[in-house]
Amino acid sequence: MSMPPPPAPAAPSTGPAITAGQMGLVLDVSRMLAVTADLDLLLRRIAEAVTALLNCERASIFLHDAQKDQLWTKVALGREEIRVPSAAGIVGHVFHHNAALHVPRPYDDPRFNREPDLRTGFVTRNLLAVPMQDINQKPVGVIQAINKVADGSAGGAGAAFSDTDLAMLQLLADQAGVAVQRYRLQQAAMESLSLRREMELARGVQQAMIPRSKPDVAGIDAFGWTRPASINGGDVFDLWKTPDGRLGVLVADASGHGIGPAMVACQVRTLVRSLSEAEGSAADPLRLLSLVNARLCEDLPVGHFVTAFVGFIGPDGVMSWCSGGQGPVLVRDAGGKPVQIIEATQPPLGIVPVLPGERPADLTFAADGSLVVASDGITEAFNATGEMFGDVRLARMIEAHAGRPEDALASVRSAVWQWQGKEEPQDDQTVVMVIRR
Repeated sequence: MSMPPPPAPAAPSTGPAITAGQMGLVLDVSRMLAVTADLDLLLRRIAEAVTALLNCERASIFLHDAQKDQLWTKVALGREEIRVPSAAGIVGHVFHHNAALHVPRPYDDPRFNREPDLRTGFVTRNLLAVPMQDINQKPVGVIQAINKVADGSAGGAGAAFSDTDLAMLQLLADQAGVAVQRYRLQQAAMESLSLRREMELARGVQQAMIPRSKPDVAGIDAFGWTRPASINGGDVFDLWKTPDGRLGVLVADASGHGIGPAMVACQVRTLVRSLSEAEGSAADPLRLLSLVNARLCEDLPVGHFVTAFVGFIGPDGVMSWCSGGQGPVLVRDAGGKPVQIIEATQPPLGIVPVLPGERPADLTFAADGSLVVASDGITEAFNATGEMFGDVRLARMIEAHAGRPEDALASVRSAVWQWQGKEEPQDDQTVVMVIRR
């Protein structure tokens, strides 16, 4: 058996003009709108104004929850909170059609939800609902006036909402819509400001970890720079002197960029530095990365990882090293020799619980020999035609500045800026260069 169609909306009856007292109440609400940032207080005041201006028993204000696509009563005078799907019932009809609706006999309307009345014993005899709109005329909720009172008796015979009631309710709804929009914009701004402050604090922590001067290791110079793609970067580098007089080198790149990867990268830096100092002359790059990898496998969500290079270079030019997915790593055995690009020896950290294989053979640098470790934000920087900067271009720039690491870094930095056509990179960029004198 098919359901009968809902009755055609009834037009409100013509009523008396708005009185001076009613207009004064509307103006009171307007003044509150201008000075009150408390949305709950303002909406409750509007609901109270509805019952007073329209001479009705109750008023409800439904707001739209975009995440759940529901309408819910932020304010429901005389009722507990109610939540309904955004297209359900009379309020859903008003919200989706963005138009007022007068229902003089709700129990005859199939859109009416009787459940709250049955649960509470309240009887809804008539109602008037209008959409609340933002400044772009988009609905953000619904105001509903319930049970018009006539001749001083609740629900008196013949009580009906009038054209004047509709005009006043729409006026209040327009103010409520602006209040909701303003409140949401304020909340978004506050959240953005709070997040930015947190990111600035995190950036301060990250910047404090960047070496302020090159370590004093006999016969070895070391330099580095990093540029994040946002306030916080997922890249980190470190240069330090170990207890046994070697130069420690770390370059790590956490997947992604922003505050989360920045904290992960800082964690890796802290773990590597602390473990290397604890183990002293016995510090081994593969062992350090294995310990860090075990920690990250427990801490990182699935799909997240960190690439990392760790090396220890003594005054004699001998370097023990290991790379967990970090590259490119460019090695020049001695001045005048070509630059070699060596591959990572382990997978990125945080993917497999145990790193496989053994530490690679040591490398030895003669006079003017150099090591360059860069993050993929350098080599995978794109120009306007979609071409990557690439490992080979980086290697040629290092060869062109043999023996002058500071000049080489400055040249790479400038070249990448020009290549990508802007200073802000798409991914975090880091380069570390070490040269034996």
